[in-house]
Amino acid sequence: MSQVQKLHEVTSQLYELIQEEPKTEDREEIIEKVNDLLDKREVLLQDIQGPYSEEEKQLGKEIVHMDQYVQERTNALMKQVKMDIARTKKQKSSNQKYTNPYQNVSNYDGMFMDQKK
Repeated sequence: MSQVQKLHEVTSQLYELIQEEPKTEDREEIIEKVNDLLDKREVLLQDIQGPYSEEEKQLGKEIVHMDQYVQERTNALMKQVKMDIARTKKQKSSNQKYTNPYQNVSNYDGMFMDQKK
């Protein structure tokens, strides 16, 4: 099996994995699998050298097409994770404000001294 065929196989695995909409509780596991497959692809990409046969050129076109989709989906997944983190931070600060509403109030009380002339 040539390096291009191996790369196509790993890319198709990544493509199939990323097509599914991950549930919130499964997202971490899917991200780990995606990272593993991306690491394998990186190693394979470094070993690829020309010249290429017609079959390898066709596989290369399919790899490029799948890679574009994978990039779009990983960007969407990353955006979703960022939104979840921001929502969690906001919820945490809201909970803190609810449990201790006077936390950010300054302790300085105003004082006025009247003087007689």
